[in-house]
Amino acid sequence: SPCATTLPPKTTPFTTSWNVNNCTTATCINGTVIEKPAVCPTVQPLICSNGRPANKIYDSSGCCFHYECQCVCNVWNDNHYLTFDGQSYDFKKNCSYYLVKEIITKYNLTVTVKYDCDESNSSTCPRTLTVKYGSNKVVFSQLQTSLMVGLTVHVNDKRRYPAYSTSDLRLTGTDMVLELEIPEIKTEVIYTGSSFSIQLPFDLFGGNTEGQCGTCDNSKPNDCRAPNGQTEDCLDSADKWAETDCVAPVAPTTPKPLFTTTVTNPPCIPAICKLLVSSVFEPCHKHVSPDSYLQTCESAKCNSANDTCSSLAAYAVACAEAGVCINWRNETNGQCEHLCPSDKVYMACGSTVEPTCNERYNDKFNAGDKSTTSTKEGCFCSNGTTLFNPVYKTCVPHCDCVGPDGSPKQPGETWTDGCSQCECDSSSMMSQCQPVQCPTVPTPTCSEPGQQLVNKTDGCCTNQSCATAGGAVTQEPFSPGPCQECYCTHDTDPVTKLNIIKCSAIVCNTSCSEGYEYESEADSCCGTCVQKSCIFTTPDNTTHVLQVRSFSPSLDRDG
Repeated sequence: SPCATTLPPKTTPFTTSWNVNNCTTATCINGTVIEKPAVCPTVQPLICSNGRPANKIYDSSGCCFHYECQCVCNVWNDNHYLTFDGQSYDFKKNCSYYLVKEIITKYNLTVTVKYDCDESNSSTCPRTLTVKYGSNKVVFSQLQTSLMVGLTVHVNDKRRYPAYSTSDLRLTGTDMVLELEIPEIKTEVIYTGSSFSIQLPFDLFGGNTEGQCGTCDNSKPNDCRAPNGQTEDCLDSADKWAETDCVAPVAPTTPKPLFTTTVTNPPCIPAICKLLVSSVFEPCHKHVSPDSYLQTCESAKCNSANDTCSSLAAYAVACAEAGVCINWRNETNGQCEHLCPSDKVYMACGSTVEPTCNERYNDKFNAGDKSTTSTKEGCFCSNGTTLFNPVYKTCVPHCDCVGPDGSPKQPGETWTDGCSQCECDSSSMMSQCQPVQCPTVPTPTCSEPGQQLVNKTDGCCTNQSCATAGGAVTQEPFSPGPCQECYCTHDTDPVTKLNIIKCSAIVCNTSCSEGYEYESEADSCCGTCVQKSCIFTTPDNTTHVLQVRSFSPSLDRDG
């Protein structure tokens, strides 16, 4: 039968049908094999309220799919929110708020943001983003230095330097963008300091989120919902998602003017904001709508805000996450330039994980992998140099020499590691260490009675010296101190193995008989009793003491 040549093993030409693969079924009819694709339900196009294109989600067979909207919440420009379903509002208060909570706890995921704005300086508004998942806590924050503001991340209260991963999460990033991935629940969090975004899968979290980011259910009207379930004004509902009780600052009162004048200003159309809808960002428009970013950019620029670039930067990050890298900073005439250290260069489409000198690190995190569409902007090592490691963010021309603290060492550089003197050998480019050379000291002669030669370690070098029976190290024989009496005990010194000498001060008897006084002697430890008065005894054995030049009439008459 013609079917026999195409049948799978262990079947016969009389088998009616079989699966060629998950998406195709083969049937043998009258000696002819007929293949039919799997029949999938009709899929209707899905329009997402947040303006993003719907994702194709395939079933377990990989043959049939359905559409789901993307759950992405964005916050930028210090106070502008764009909820999961595209609801836009402005909010900023010094407190800690829930961005994302589960209505019914399934995956133990919460995301909170803490504002710590300086009321006297509106441009200073650092924000801390905390992601809790199961037993893990990841905290993103800004680190203010004398030169710049940097990004830091702590995992379970310990600072980590991307790239970093555990069985539950993965951290990557640059000096400008940090990203957290939680593969088990297909969750991504992006943090840049001035903006952040949270992306959740609809199939796991759809209809089950609450907080300032709203409910991801493709329904914009219910995104501004209070904890009691009531839908209300976004400013009111956002303030009710405080993680803890907040003390609202007292706003200063401004007296009302006696007369008001209406002034009509010309329309404000800043050129820098128009970049968002120009050909520069056009490749991203079909993936992420620029409308909300354009609105906040124009509002910031027209109201004389200091930061006119964060809206563009936030949109560029959203585009990069959608797989579209935009090199936009050069189009701003220097207004949004990002300055890098002298040993690094700015790249708009840099590697998600920059290669380092550690090959095991590179292999683990696929550093420098150009096959992925995901990129991040930041400062990267210039050509001919390599990032030493994520902790010491130094670009080095050579990778082989490493100091004791893990820092890079240059050819010819020397350093001390414990009791070793090390050098980065210029020819082999390897660290070579030798024991510290100790000075040569002649061995002392311990010829005095009770002395013994002992070794004493001083730093990295061992010196020899003489020790007496008392354990004191010297070149001098033992002698007791002034006015001491010493004796040899049965106790043994653990170092010298000699009997220990113990000394104690001589105790002098200073009690003198009547008529005598105690006087010290210069050349003796103890003094003597010296007679200072006249002493005589009467016939009745009574002793009398008379001071010099004194007279007793009664005694004189009796005599």
